[in-house]
Amino acid sequence: MISSRTMNSTIRVTAAFCVGAATLLMATFVRAQAPIDVYELADYRLTTDVFERFVQASGRIADATRDDSSFTYAPLFTKDVALAGDAVAEAAGLVARLENHPALVAALGSAMITPREYTKFAITLIAAHLAHGFLAAGVLPRVPAGAPTINVEFVKAHEADITAVLTSLGIRD
Repeated sequence: MISSRTMNSTIRVTAAFCVGAATLLMATFVRAQAPIDVYELADYRLTTDVFERFVQASGRIADATRDDSSFTYAPLFTKDVALAGDAVAEAAGLVARLENHPALVAALGSAMITPREYTKFAITLIAAHLAHGFLAAGVLPRVPAGAPTINVEFVKAHEADITAVLTSLGIRD
C-alpha cells in the first residue's frame, strides 16, 4: 500500500512535469509561428488602437536605437523597407531584430505590442504613407485597384502624427 505522503509527492512531481512540458510546447508553438506572408501584409488594416501602441513603442524604440551604437551602421528602418519590393523579407528581418534586441523587446512589451504586430503595422503604414504622398503630389490619380484605400485614408486622417512618428524613427519623406 502506498502512503499518502508518497502519493502526494508523486502527484506534485507529475504536476510539475506536466506544467513544464506544457510550457515547453507553448514556447515551441509561439516560436514556430509562420512567418508573415504577402497576403497577411496585403490584408492588414491600420487602426487607431494599434497606432496608439505603435507610437508609444516607437518613441521607446527611437530612444533605444539612438543610444545604441550598433544601430549607427545598421539602422532598424532603411529605405529598403519601403522600396526593396520584397516586403516579406523585410518583415522577417524586422521581426527578428525586434525579437532579439533586449531594449527593443522592452520597448514593445511596455507598449503591449508584439514584434509581429509592430512589423505589420510599420510596413503597412510606410506603404500607405508613400501612396498618400504620391496621391497628394499628383503622381497617382487614385489608389491602384486592389490596394487597401482604407489604409491611405487612415494616413490622410492622421497625417501629422504619422509624419512625426516616422521622423522619430528616421524615416523621412
